[in-house]
Amino acid sequence: MHTTPRILAILALLTFFALPAYGYLDPISGSLILQALIGGFAGLAVVVKLYWRKLKARFGFGKPADDETAE
Repeated sequence: MHTTPRILAILALLTFFALPAYGYLDPISGSLILQALIGGFAGLAVVVKLYWRKLKARFGFGKPADDETAE
């Protein structure tokens, strides 16, 4: 028994019979969302930078981290 058609039917019913939410996003909310996105990308960049040598060694593009200290 497939549940996908049932889920789609429920989502369609909820979409067509949804009541308005009367929500409001002021400029401060938009700036907060933008700051969160920029912070997330900056955090991801820091993680990638910290593990760059390990990632390169894993995919075979550089020396393993143990060989670099032997020079």
